[in-house]
Amino acid sequence: MKVFEATQIGTMTVANRLLMAPVKTGLGTLDGTVTEPQIAYYRRRALGGVGAIIVEPCTVDPAGKEHPRQLGLDRDEQVAGLGQLVAAIHDGGALAIAHLNHAGRAANPKASGRPPEAPSAMACPTTGATAEAMSEARVGDIVAAFAAAARRARRAGFDAVELQCGLGYLVAQFLATRTNQRTDRYGGDAERRGRFVRDVVTTVRDTLHGRVPLIARLSASEMVDGGLEGADAVHLARQLQSWGVAALHVVSGSACDSPPWYYQHMSLPEGRNEVLAEPIKQAVDLPVIVAGRLGDPERIETLIANDRADFVALGRPLVADPDLPRAMAAGHVDQVLTCGSCLQGCLASVKAGKGIACIVNPEVGHEAEEEPPTTREQHVVIVGGGPAGLTAAIAARRRGHQVTLLERGELGGQFALAPLAPGKAAMARPLRALLARATGAGADIRTGTEATVDGIVELSPDVVLLATGASPNRIAIDGLEGAVTGNEVLAGEAEVGQRVLVIGGGLVGIEVAELLGKQGKGVTVVELLDEVAGDMEMITRKMTLKRLAELPVTIHRSTRIERFAGAKAQVVGPAGSRELGPFDTVVMAVGTHPNDELLPALKARGLAVQVVGDAHEPKQIMGAVQSAWSAARAL
Repeated sequence: MKVFEATQIGTMTVANRLLMAPVKTGLGTLDGTVTEPQIAYYRRRALGGVGAIIVEPCTVDPAGKEHPRQLGLDRDEQVAGLGQLVAAIHDGGALAIAHLNHAGRAANPKASGRPPEAPSAMACPTTGATAEAMSEARVGDIVAAFAAAARRARRAGFDAVELQCGLGYLVAQFLATRTNQRTDRYGGDAERRGRFVRDVVTTVRDTLHGRVPLIARLSASEMVDGGLEGADAVHLARQLQSWGVAALHVVSGSACDSPPWYYQHMSLPEGRNEVLAEPIKQAVDLPVIVAGRLGDPERIETLIANDRADFVALGRPLVADPDLPRAMAAGHVDQVLTCGSCLQGCLASVKAGKGIACIVNPEVGHEAEEEPPTTREQHVVIVGGGPAGLTAAIAARRRGHQVTLLERGELGGQFALAPLAPGKAAMARPLRALLARATGAGADIRTGTEATVDGIVELSPDVVLLATGASPNRIAIDGLEGAVTGNEVLAGEAEVGQRVLVIGGGLVGIEVAELLGKQGKGVTVVELLDEVAGDMEMITRKMTLKRLAELPVTIHRSTRIERFAGAKAQVVGPAGSRELGPFDTVVMAVGTHPNDELLPALKARGLAVQVVGDAHEPKQIMGAVQSAWSAARAL
């Protein structure tokens, strides 16, 4: 298979054509140094068989930091830790590539402790912060900072250096007219706007003395009006080749102006980056790396076999399953845990300061934690086949336990509802992968089986894990009868009329509103809080609310329903008391409550019982999976 042929990037021989793209982990220290969890995380990815790992962005100057725990190559004190990280990657069998960046106006002032800096004074819509224009002297300082960071990268033992020249960061900000309004020698026509990138690239190149290859990452399109587009990318690619760059890494989007494209959100069409990369590949005589939702082994093989790309960079797919390369090489891709591009663990968790995580791979961020040895084989009975139950089955079987899983319906639980919501079809992939992994783990999985206390006792379990999930709440409202739940609507189990009232504006309520609005129904959402979709990942929330604004959906925030009569709702909100309706259907989406009814009776029979997932505390998929994994790995 061509994917697994050794291939050159400059003087560097890569064992295969699969690279790991730079993904922020949030596992570093506040002063930008490496931690043991970080080292273990990267060692695990290297052991999975990837040819080379492009380590997460290292800032070249504190003013360019994006998040508080970002790695740095701006101080000599950081070199030793990065050397340990490189050694761990090498021990795992992969090469290590340093990724150097200055975020410019996309920098986070809470992380840097100062206002962002950029070519021109301009706000970043994503952070809300306004950057200060850089002086010519400061521009020169940053050029020198890139070179110093590259020098430190060599001292740490990195096999190559990659410069971030795209994604709307500082280098790209100098190139684009919409972000560079300078009138000095770094602004104006294309040649002067390109002076900064030329200075950075050539200075870093000279610093490396040809000892390791230099790679450049660029956006084929920033996906924003007035931003850099295809012709700009081709021109830059040719310049980069003339300046001695050994390979080009092609992506799309802008951190400030088009985050959904930057992060390759699940609701966007797939395959766009490889199409955008084709003119670049035709314009240069350099290896071209393509990234962006490329976790499908079949697509990878096709891209490489047809010479549409020389390398494929995988970010989140290797977060979800670091063994993807080895599985591809062995032809066992059916067991790969597939990424759904949901951004819940790899972005939202990092932004929240918790470090990187994954909804289907609970081990992410915990690779340094030793799993306690199993003292004896046990019979584990798991009640419930949702994400918590499936995860518990996988973890318990890996520990060597006998597992019997009882599910009264079909496997998947509420995870099965996720792909049914608008813009979330890609979530079917991690669900299928989790089902395949659980089925292949060797557990005795019994669907269509109602778990009873007597039935569980007859199985003689050593321990019972209750993973029975949660059920939608139904609140009592005077005069309201016959409401359906949001889950029933998503699953297609409820008849819904043309005029719909949705009570609750959280994730489920808003997803239901969009689903029905797209069907042409008139939808009114009533939310008690002043914010809707507050439990959604932020990029998903912004995209969803933008789509809702174009649908026949009306949202009433800070509004309470007092009673329901004659198909109409009497509500109290910011504008006082008013009547809404009439409505044909009322949908309740007001949270869930744990299904833990079996717990007292099982304990009364003397069984050892642990409650996991939503049955313990209703959360989203990631919380349920992590809860079940923690319990099962301790058995």
